[in-house]
Amino acid sequence: MFNVKKLIRAYLITGLGKSKSPALRQQIQITNLFSFIGFFITSILGVSALFRSEYSHSEDFYLGIILITVSILCLLSRVILKHVKNDKQYNYSANLITSAVMLLMVYLVITGGVKNTGPLWIFIVPSVSLFFGGLKRGLIQLGIFTVVIILLFFYPKDTLLAVTYSYEFKSRLIFSFVTVAVLFVFYEYSRQRSFKTLQQLSQRFEKQARLDLLSGLQNRRGMLEKLEYEHQRTLRHSKNLTLMMCDIDHFKRVNDRYGHDIGDNVIKAVGQLFSLGVRKQDTVARWGGEEFLFLLPETTQDQAFVLAEKLRTKVAKQEYLAGSSSLSVTVSIGIYQMHPQDNLDHAISRADTNLYRAKTHGRNCTVKTD
Repeated sequence: MFNVKKLIRAYLITGLGKSKSPALRQQIQITNLFSFIGFFITSILGVSALFRSEYSHSEDFYLGIILITVSILCLLSRVILKHVKNDKQYNYSANLITSAVMLLMVYLVITGGVKNTGPLWIFIVPSVSLFFGGLKRGLIQLGIFTVVIILLFFYPKDTLLAVTYSYEFKSRLIFSFVTVAVLFVFYEYSRQRSFKTLQQLSQRFEKQARLDLLSGLQNRRGMLEKLEYEHQRTLRHSKNLTLMMCDIDHFKRVNDRYGHDIGDNVIKAVGQLFSLGVRKQDTVARWGGEEFLFLLPETTQDQAFVLAEKLRTKVAKQEYLAGSSSLSVTVSIGIYQMHPQDNLDHAISRADTNLYRAKTHGRNCTVKTD
């Protein structure tokens, strides 16, 4: 059985993709809705006008041609969204919708429409052009459309018009149209600024949600996302991936003797040292308390061991302020190179097991899988 509801839904979701941003997905849905309504209405009106033109010598034939052309442009916008697979598909489709609307408006201005009220429809152009084209492209389209309308209205002896409008009507209509257009441009400018500000705030909060406020490193949540991404990439390309679990030795003694503020300063300083000591593609996270987890893409266990020893030595040599005195700390590190059959939980557990072995071997050392 023919399912109209299913057909309409398929039409409205044309061109949507999982990778597209929510804002673009919404614009595409509205474009589909606009083109669907435009195609449906203009095709019916166009066929009706062509049918009437057979029984009269009025301008219904030309109206029918224009309406059918507009309906085809609306349909083409949907075809583009469905079949064009690149980043410009929405721009092409939106330009067709805007062009269809402007074409119809120009025709109404030239012919006058019903009792010369056709030009009043041009007030929908600012909202359509700015919504589908955005501020920059919409402003250009609005400028071109305004110039065309002024040219049609004020060309000597109304040569370009099929009807006659009074000078007062034309001048006031243009003035009103420009006023409305300026208001829409200002609104679109304000809306885009507000959207950009909200987007920046959202990105900042999203970033903060993945950062440890004390050390400035990735937190557990952020690291888990990185781990999942790198794990999948490693499996696809058969690359090496190694984890290092690190813990500050006897950290409870630091807190007990010097206070938690000094302990926090030590965590922060060690975290900065780690961050500066790894490559750009590596990730260091504060895994919890005084524990740190390293994610080392395209790195073997032996290569990770060299890095671990270098970082361990740097930490041991570093002095940390504790009021009027200073202190030093050491770290223990456990290393595990992932295998294709490993899941993340297992790999983290194995790195943690090697860290525990480093602790039992006297601390201030690095242990890797035998």
